[in-house]
Amino acid sequence: MQTRTFAALLLLALVAVSPATRAGAQNCRQSTAKSGGTPEVAAAIDALRPLLSKEQLAVFERPFDYANATHWSNLPIGLVPRTTLRLGDLDAKQAAAARRVFVAALSACGLALMDDVRRADDFLVPFDKRPIGWGGGNYYMAVLGTPSAKTPWMLQIGGHHLAYNFTFNGRQPGATPLFFGSEPIRFESQGTTVEPLSAQSRAMSRLAASLAARPEARLSGTFTDVVKGVFMAGPPGPDFKGGTDSKFPQTYPTGDADRGIKVRELTREQRTLVRAAIESYATLPGRAISAALLSAYENDGALDDTFVGFSGSPDFSTKGSYVRIDGPRAWMEFVVQPAVAKPEDLHYHALWRDKQSDYGGEATP
Repeated sequence: MQTRTFAALLLLALVAVSPATRAGAQNCRQSTAKSGGTPEVAAAIDALRPLLSKEQLAVFERPFDYANATHWSNLPIGLVPRTTLRLGDLDAKQAAAARRVFVAALSACGLALMDDVRRADDFLVPFDKRPIGWGGGNYYMAVLGTPSAKTPWMLQIGGHHLAYNFTFNGRQPGATPLFFGSEPIRFESQGTTVEPLSAQSRAMSRLAASLAARPEARLSGTFTDVVKGVFMAGPPGPDFKGGTDSKFPQTYPTGDADRGIKVRELTREQRTLVRAAIESYATLPGRAISAALLSAYENDGALDDTFVGFSGSPDFSTKGSYVRIDGPRAWMEFVVQPAVAKPEDLHYHALWRDKQSDYGGEATP
């Protein structure tokens, strides 16, 4: 039953994101003004609620507090179990209504990324011998607080290699923390090559390549994962703990040492590459969610005081390759790791945080 249900959900996804839509979605900053709007997202959630059973509503709706807000992870459910509404358990009507929530909250690029990350997880299922819990049905959604026009509330959508955390009516614009990744990097599905993080990997790789001749842009140390991701208490195994954002609020580097090179020192062409990399992350939410953040990141003063740095191979051909954008507010990372299913291959992790407005400034320990 679950397999049939997810097949129906995936069909809805593929119909909603046609090749033409994917091709036209690359400039996601041009998405409609209503994309990500509080009334539209709240209305889509209100339309979903009556279709859910009492048991489903009980896990879908949660209080907006620190524990619930920070309980997201990029790890599969075999390591970090989820307790909210599982997308793979939805029937066809529920799945269609859930889809309308995603469409309301995300840009076309954010929607395509979510679909492709889930398809990548389906690709991994035959390799899941432990079990880890890979699979496109093992993605979840929750509403924290009560969707309204005035009081703060959150929409969470995520699973392995995906975490969308959008806060509405918060003290600050709330699009972060936002995690995305892909294993494999690219794969064949229904006769099409799928590369979930193509926009972000190319933008970050081009930026790193443009800095390769600048020694001051190189970061010291080695990178095995994103630096400001979920808290990990020990390696995966029987005694594994953590895997959520329980170390929030994060601390960030200060001063000028080992943060890369400031954008004020770059050429006009390199500044354009920095903007493109920022936008490849910050346009995944709908425009109403991300517009104020983009303005804060890309105004001339903020951009001048933003650091960019890299380590490893700018072409992302080796594990440990890493690129970071570290601004007055923006924190964006991209790292290359060994794959899990086939360790001889590589896979990607990426993270966007905002130093002021994670969880809309509403989550406090």
